[in-house]
Amino acid sequence: MTGASSGIGWALAEQLAREKSRLVLASRNQEKLEELARIIKERGGEAHVVPTDVTDPAARAHLLETALARLGGIDILINNAGVGAKGFFADAQEERLRRIFEVNFFAATELTRLALPHLREGRKPMVVNVSSILGRRAIPSCTEYCASKFALAGWSEGLRAELVHQGIHVLLVCPGRIQTNFNENMIENKVEFGWQNHRTMTAERCAQLIIRGIRRRKNELIITAHGKALVWTNRIAPRLLDYVLGRFSK
Repeated sequence: MTGASSGIGWALAEQLAREKSRLVLASRNQEKLEELARIIKERGGEAHVVPTDVTDPAARAHLLETALARLGGIDILINNAGVGAKGFFADAQEERLRRIFEVNFFAATELTRLALPHLREGRKPMVVNVSSILGRRAIPSCTEYCASKFALAGWSEGLRAELVHQGIHVLLVCPGRIQTNFNENMIENKVEFGWQNHRTMTAERCAQLIIRGIRRRKNELIITAHGKALVWTNRIAPRLLDYVLGRFSK
């Protein structure tokens, strides 16, 4: 699992460990990974730590090699690492767009490419891609982040169809607003949203829904009532939504 050191990744790891899953935990923050692994082991679970920069091809290969060595195979790959930025596209440099895509899209696709031969040997194998509700409806001042999540959604749908006869399933997870430290780790944070204080779902509840989706081999999960409302409003009245969203960013 990438992005395991905080937020949804941390909560998901804890709950999967309670389900007796054997875990390999990856992120750049080794200290937090070690803390999470210690908690899991104290509760009788199994977790192995692999500090990983998911944008580095050598680090991705090392992560997979370690998972195979420690676990003997892979049943589920969870691509959860993500980074964002808030700021208008016209005011940003190219590097911001490229960095977001490297973490949110290319890291997931290339790690999955490495894992596929081994997933074919797994038990009920699955790829879980943690996207965002903003991969189904974009909002102003998060254009690069939204684009990366739209790309992840499109790739997930195509990959699912490619793998359907190989027994490998692909679950796309689209959370709405979740209580995490995501905003603290943004590349840039130059815009305030009028809805930023709206109610959010806990990471623990989000993790519960993801695990339910894994068990049911769902194709897609849209998580939070606000997220579902955003998707449906966009289908019914996209021009109205453009107007409303534009008024709430400054």
